[in-house]
Amino acid sequence: MYINNARANIQTMTPSKRASFEVYFSEDGLRQVSNPVRMKILEMLQENYGEGLELKDIYLLFENSGQRKSKSTLWEHLKILIDKKLVIERAHPDDKRRKLFILNSKFVGTTEMPMAEVSEQLSVIIQESIGDPLTFANGLFCAVRFGIEGLTNFNLSPVLREIGRTIGKEIASTLLGENLDEILKDLSKFWEMHKLGHVKVVSKAPITLVVTECYECSRFPNVGKCLCAQDEGILEAVFETKFKKSCKVEEIECYGTGHSHCKFNITFPLL
Repeated sequence: MYINNARANIQTMTPSKRASFEVYFSEDGLRQVSNPVRMKILEMLQENYGEGLELKDIYLLFENSGQRKSKSTLWEHLKILIDKKLVIERAHPDDKRRKLFILNSKFVGTTEMPMAEVSEQLSVIIQESIGDPLTFANGLFCAVRFGIEGLTNFNLSPVLREIGRTIGKEIASTLLGENLDEILKDLSKFWEMHKLGHVKVVSKAPITLVVTECYECSRFPNVGKCLCAQDEGILEAVFETKFKKSCKVEEIECYGTGHSHCKFNITFPLL
């Protein structure tokens, strides 16, 4: 049996057993897999990446996991995976009459959103962006992020927040204000000048900002979560740089949560 149990050594993401869809990248592009038997076969082949499994090996692995399937059923699922170019069939090196099934794709991530729905939303984002260079550039940014998160369930927020902190330090160096009122006024002007949105201060204790026409997410549909991690990082870095103390920025409302604005709470000690 061609089985390698050293799964911990595989430097790839592994599928989530709770996912509605698993996404694999093949030579024909992204493929979604929702059938639990086929997802299990792909997981088995991933655990033995490069070596392959015979049909009898896959049968035994299903039996040992308490999910017994007939060999004929497994063969039907394998044929579908081969047809989608997610798996390839090769002759066994020791006996050409025997067949090995080898993973021919890479696991990308998991998602609960069908690919057709993601494509439809991406089309809407781009259609609404065409006509103005800046608007289109923002639309491309939104489309790329929505596509990645929609198709793979990969959380980009930590990366975007860190990028935002680097951007925020540079923005802070251009703001001339020294006290809170002046800095908030400068921030609002900066957002307007660079067409990042319209900033309104709704509270100073705690500091609460509302942003409309947000460049980062205003073209997103309601995805059930806040999306402006990059802005959180920018604002944190601006306030930390200007006041030289730690700061926490949290987005509490967003276009991504179905609101018509983004709302940020900014807190730090002894302001």
